[in-house]
Amino acid sequence: MSSDFRCFLLFVCLISLSSCEKGLIPSTPGVDTVYTVAFESSASGDMNIYTVSSTGDEIRQITNSPYNDISPRFSPDGQRVVYLSNYDVFICNTDGTGRVQLTDTPDTECGCVFSPDGNSIAFSRDEGGNENIFVMDIASGEERRLTTASCRDFRPLFTPDGETIIFLSDRDSRGIYTLYSCNLLTGEVRRLNHSLYPQLEPNISPSGDMIAFKKVFGVDSDIYYLSYPGLTEHLLFDDAGQAGNPVFSTDGSTIAFTREIDYTDKIYILDIATGDTTRISDIGEGINYASPCWSPDGTELVYASDKSGQWKIYRFILETGEEILLTDIAAPATNPVVSPD
Repeated sequence: MSSDFRCFLLFVCLISLSSCEKGLIPSTPGVDTVYTVAFESSASGDMNIYTVSSTGDEIRQITNSPYNDISPRFSPDGQRVVYLSNYDVFICNTDGTGRVQLTDTPDTECGCVFSPDGNSIAFSRDEGGNENIFVMDIASGEERRLTTASCRDFRPLFTPDGETIIFLSDRDSRGIYTLYSCNLLTGEVRRLNHSLYPQLEPNISPSGDMIAFKKVFGVDSDIYYLSYPGLTEHLLFDDAGQAGNPVFSTDGSTIAFTREIDYTDKIYILDIATGDTTRISDIGEGINYASPCWSPDGTELVYASDKSGQWKIYRFILETGEEILLTDIAAPATNPVVSPD
């Protein structure tokens, strides 16, 4: 057992003891922790959306169109999935029923996400080279344009209180993406930070007090977070190579992210308070890992890996270090997302 992994097990034990002192009853990893994972696969010929239980059972194809169905996102109650098909936005129940097309334009929609109350979605739309942010009321289909700049506004995220959209834009310097906010009540757009280098892949903490992102320095990239609404920038991870895809744990204390090592991507977790990092993926040469996401209770990670020679979805139990294969199908499975329920 490596010294890194021994330290990781000690870290997990300390967290478990702290939880007991606070009167919390932790779930039993691999037993009580059951949830649903959505992912993309071309197993049926075209790219479609599938779901699988965290037990590895009940793989189900929930979309079936002649176009590529991609980018699934669960509703806050875990009952519906919003996704993209032929660059339009669709919604369906998690069993594939109740499919409704929400947008029908000649333009390209991207980055659709649910509001915290599940009643609205936000997305970006590329209109002839200018990309802008929209929100839509799901029940009525009524759209509201939030941005009108001649630039690229994209990657919208709702703050946990549902009052603000955080997004990326290069409106002040073409190709240099930085963080902006749009107040949904007033429509005010505000630049949140300033940088000479592009910022990508934002992720908001569950409490809304931090926005993690990667900052790109040529061929390298590091992980930062911006306090919100204080707007103080903090460096979280700085090393040679590329780091990205930061994702907050359900309690906001930890970030999972990918890090390039010898031209392959591995998954690490980082304790925000201490800055300590732990690799949780195989260091093997030529093996890639991608799209880390947390289980609803924060005790597990789900990710994609090509360790078998084909991209598959795996579940990793943090307490034991056990890795469980969730998809064993005839085609690659990628881009997993976890239901919040």
